Amino acid sequence: MFLSYIATAFRVLKQQKIHTALNILGFSIGIAATILVALFAQHQLTIDKHQADAERVYRIHQDMRSVGLQVDGAINPKMPLLMRDHAQIEDMLLIANSFFLQFSGHPFADVVTVEDQQFRLRNFYIATENLPEFADINVMYGDLNRTLQQQGLIALSKSEAMRLFGRNNVVGESLNYDGGKYQIAAVFDDLGNNTHFSFDVLAKMPKVEQGPFGSHVYVKLMEGANAAALAQEMTNEQVKRANNPNFSDVSFVFIPLTELHFNTSGQWEMKQGGSYLALQVSLALSVLLLIIASVNFINFNIAGAAKRAKEVGVRKSLGASKWQLVSQFLMESLLLVLLAGVIAFALVELSLPAFNILTESQLWFDYRSAFMLGVISMFIIIGVLAGLYPALFISSFSAKRVLSGDLSRGKSSAYIRKLTLCIQGVVAISLIAAVVMVYQQMVLVNSTDVGYEKENRLVIRELPSALLFNKYSNALLDELAGLNGIENITLSDTDYATDMNGGMHYTWPNGETYDGMFPSIRVGFDVVETLGLKLLAGRGFKRDFSSDWYHSNDDSSAEFGIIITKQKALMAGYDNLEEVIGVKVTVPRRNFTATVVGVVDDIRLGSVNKPELPTSFILGFADTDIANIVLKTDGKQADALIKQVNAVLQKHLQRNDIELRWLIDEFMASHKHEQKTLNILAVFSPLAIFLTILGTFGLASFATLRRQKEVAVRKVLGASRIRIMNLLAKEFLILVVVSVAIAYPLTYWLVGDWLANFNERIDQAMWVYLIAALSVAAITWLTVASIAFKAASTRPSLILRDE
Repeated sequence: MFLSYIATAFRVLKQQKIHTALNILGFSIGIAATILVALFAQHQLTIDKHQADAERVYRIHQDMRSVGLQVDGAINPKMPLLMRDHAQIEDMLLIANSFFLQFSGHPFADVVTVEDQQFRLRNFYIATENLPEFADINVMYGDLNRTLQQQGLIALSKSEAMRLFGRNNVVGESLNYDGGKYQIAAVFDDLGNNTHFSFDVLAKMPKVEQGPFGSHVYVKLMEGANAAALAQEMTNEQVKRANNPNFSDVSFVFIPLTELHFNTSGQWEMKQGGSYLALQVSLALSVLLLIIASVNFINFNIAGAAKRAKEVGVRKSLGASKWQLVSQFLMESLLLVLLAGVIAFALVELSLPAFNILTESQLWFDYRSAFMLGVISMFIIIGVLAGLYPALFISSFSAKRVLSGDLSRGKSSAYIRKLTLCIQGVVAISLIAAVVMVYQQMVLVNSTDVGYEKENRLVIRELPSALLFNKYSNALLDELAGLNGIENITLSDTDYATDMNGGMHYTWPNGETYDGMFPSIRVGFDVVETLGLKLLAGRGFKRDFSSDWYHSNDDSSAEFGIIITKQKALMAGYDNLEEVIGVKVTVPRRNFTATVVGVVDDIRLGSVNKPELPTSFILGFADTDIANIVLKTDGKQADALIKQVNAVLQKHLQRNDIELRWLIDEFMASHKHEQKTLNILAVFSPLAIFLTILGTFGLASFATLRRQKEVAVRKVLGASRIRIMNLLAKEFLILVVVSVAIAYPLTYWLVGDWLANFNERIDQAMWVYLIAALSVAAITWLTVASIAFKAASTRPSLILRDE
């Protein structure tokens, strides 16, 4: 009997080739999309959950929005350190980028020499010795614990060891730098993408009384400890001890380790986090696609079973039991699911590389995991349901009704089929409209005036400040400025496409004593011309006015010129911008005097989602170890120009690992989460439309089969093909109208909520929704019309010959 069922199933599938192919294709695409998104979601939601005691580990952030800054995870650890012996804190970890040690009097050299070639150490972090208790680090060679306990030792990641030496085991080797050397005491495996931790070089954190500013502070709480209450207690203690009343509103926030991946977006994060919105969109769309694909699969099976109604009637009249019919349909359904599953797995394997690029992940499918068991279970459940429902549907009719072609089943089943088509229409219309508007918003974002020019600006990143900030002469800058294609050149210590969380505040002579810790950018000459800043009053930084350059006096005071933005001038009380030119301001607690020489239009640092902040440009003052060179190019022969720039850098610095980036690319990267959301919508929308077409095809096939005698009679009475086509399509077009009525307010609300995150945003135009609706209506009509045309072209005598 079993073999008979299989033979029958293969015979049926062979007879209905097109029907079977469409059914399998639609179901396999839906399942493949679901598997891909499930892999992505599983990866995103399990990041750092493998760490020891992950459920009790938190990172301390500071909410500094009250003083013009952001919520930041790189903080001054003074207050947390004062509470490290709190009864609810079991352990505390400090880890910081070596960059911040220069502010604590313990600078770390990060440019080293290997075989007469200079390299800059990448992702150089210093940490307390308990780091291995918070982060899962696989030590390949040497002793990491010893490295974190003894000054002068460092540990390298496997990839960094390969970059520097061309091999993995480099324990015992030395890295020389100006004035000393590091001894390599350990090599650890690359951390991978299942953690927010990211470092390639590790060293012991020096004993600094308050810890280096810019530290990431992690706490492991005791069992049952209340993280929110402890954060509030730490905030209250901060308020009590604060010397500056402007910092009284600064608060501490404890972020769970397992949620850090979606809460890491600051300038000094070890790794930029993921997009929770992109994850939500992916999950929602995958669930919808799975439902649509499953419903389509069931509807196709119903339509296929309906075509075999007379076969079922004959078998029932010959004594076949209901269970035998159900078993036959179940066997056919499971066979279809098996074929669809094989194709789905093949699609997953073929699509994974592209999907990894889309989601910026490194996913793979483990066929031996529990995830695979879940996928197989899903296949079996859907296969059973897809075979059971049509089997029960057809077998419930009497043999007489089936043989007569009467397949009407009452209103309830018809309502269910119409509801599924409405849902598909809503999804398709919403996705089309959403893709168009998200694309429009991204075009607006990329074209938004941010106050500086992004195009044709080449940034040479992270060079030694001491080498660059020399107002008299600089052979490197002079040679770069003389290259063909370079129109102007300046210095900057800031990444303009990254959020900046710090700066100087000034005391103004008009009584304004505090203006917030808003961005202060250290620059070189010609910054206005190189960045394309819009000068509103005064002048830019020119070599003719060399006294603007930072210079110290015999009494330990210092003077320099500054250019401020319009917003900063207005905030200081100068409505007439010309009046602020020449004003001298002081920097509290630093004995600095700055003279305002120019006012430029407001600029926006980081994402355009962020507001424009009052900003100042300081000439020649380099209080950090690294800075950037910004080149204004003519936009011609970019590749040739980059080769020339690299040659000059190699000549002067003996380094070939210096990073060059176009400013426009950095700007685009600041909106990668929004771009990722657009990419996901752009990928899933065609799939949803394709599945909607298949769903319409399946339901239209069934509806046409039920009304084939009516079509034949109408044709005998003189109805034209086009009239019959419109008659059958009318029911489906009404469902499209219902879908539009549901999709419009739903999409308007969802897209509007997303657009609210932007300072500059588009209006939701009615034509977008109209195009989406007309597109789905046209697709629906063409799909139904193609089936109706075939029915209308069939000779009535073939349909009515048994009447």
